[in-house]
Amino acid sequence: MMNYLTNNKFENIETDKEINMNIEKTEELNIDLYNFEESFPNKELLQGEGVLTKGQMRYFNPHSEYILDRYQDLEGWYRRRLEAGVMSHFLKVVGDPDVEATVRDLAGREFTGINLSTVDYMGLSNHPKLKQAAIETLTNKRLHSINTGPLLGNSLESGALQKEIAQHLGHEYSILFPTGWAASFSGVAGIARKDDVVLIDEYAHQSLKQGAYASCDNVVKFKHLSNMEVRSKLEAIRSSNPTQGVLVVTEGLYSMDGDAPDIKELLDICKKYNAALLVDICHDLGCTGKDGKGTLGDQGVLGDPDLIVVGAFSKTLSTNGGYLTTSNLGVIFSTCSFAGPYTYSTSLSPTQIAIAREGLKLVAGEEGEERRAKLMSNINVARQRAKMHNIDVYGTPSPIVSLHVGSENIARLACAKAFRMGVVTTILEYPVVARGKARFRMSMSPEHEHETLIKAVDIIAESIVWAKKYHATLGGGQMEKCDSHKKEELTSIIGQQ
Repeated sequence: MMNYLTNNKFENIETDKEINMNIEKTEELNIDLYNFEESFPNKELLQGEGVLTKGQMRYFNPHSEYILDRYQDLEGWYRRRLEAGVMSHFLKVVGDPDVEATVRDLAGREFTGINLSTVDYMGLSNHPKLKQAAIETLTNKRLHSINTGPLLGNSLESGALQKEIAQHLGHEYSILFPTGWAASFSGVAGIARKDDVVLIDEYAHQSLKQGAYASCDNVVKFKHLSNMEVRSKLEAIRSSNPTQGVLVVTEGLYSMDGDAPDIKELLDICKKYNAALLVDICHDLGCTGKDGKGTLGDQGVLGDPDLIVVGAFSKTLSTNGGYLTTSNLGVIFSTCSFAGPYTYSTSLSPTQIAIAREGLKLVAGEEGEERRAKLMSNINVARQRAKMHNIDVYGTPSPIVSLHVGSENIARLACAKAFRMGVVTTILEYPVVARGKARFRMSMSPEHEHETLIKAVDIIAESIVWAKKYHATLGGGQMEKCDSHKKEELTSIIGQQ
């Protein structure tokens, strides 16, 4: 598959020297890992029911006569995992997270380490210009917007942000949402209707899938990144119904696998079969491509009249909020009128708007280019270091570096070990990714130094090795599968991959 994220001119920065630095320190680190006092002295806890062998979907739809008693087993499962020390979700940050962070789990245990969990791709969350914009707005404006979008929730400042984000993406119009999730959901639900067809990538984000299932009865998935399958399905649709409305949905950068579609080819296919294309760019706006215009800019499709774009401010611009851009004013009015998250949510606050405007200005300027260069250099260091440990790395170079583990059992143990050895990171497992494809997901930032990333990857690699050896002593099985009828139920309700 062609790499559609390599057009960034900074990607080919030489990194071999940085990758091979501090070899002696790495060797010392490995010795410390193998001599480390066992983190899990009580194996019986790890062998508790479902601690390593069950996933959350097992508890999705349990039977109970009283609805509020349904989830006692789910609570018990979480409690057992927490007691065993392999509960890496629902953590609370202690203090102000930076390149290093301290987190506390629900049992009160604290871990401090290299922070690879913060989604701050351009490292702007502590930037003085963004902070100053927030301070000035807090001083001179109200703390909150005064209503929803249709009812005086908009302002001259929000109108300016709408114009700026639309121009950045080559479109004429945009609307704003309180979150990126709301924007993605509304982008589908505000356009598609009951008798239309939504043709959606099987790995698309849940916000997009739920928007599709909420808006129409005909949701059809296509194989991940397969433009050939899109063409085939569109041809079949047009053969049976030449006038049916069709919306094709994909993403500019997929956050679980770190890969990207050939959007230019996909757009041409959509035009041929009279279908519209919606692209979610939550994970590439500002942090990839020249001037931060991401995959759309790299592939030369910015501003296409048949293209609808949705995205979030939170990944790069350091504030909550989302947007939809288009050159079709009717789409704007339809979304404003029929998408509940816009119509019934209070609008972005003046402070959020000010931060987003300053952040967008920064990522589109000279400093943005410098930060993207450092970011891409860090990405290459982390990916190549992982490959030196014979770890498969998903996708193409992007701010999301996903390291394959495979077994959910091993991933839970490895993540718990990595936390104890000084890396605060995230594991992804079913149902967020396919069963048996659990992985570490590292969020990159230009604020990291190469030496720090090398150390972090080394710790993760050794944690995986340790977890495999330790798991073998437990005599446990693999992740259980949920019943087939439950899987079908999930597919219809939340669009499970």
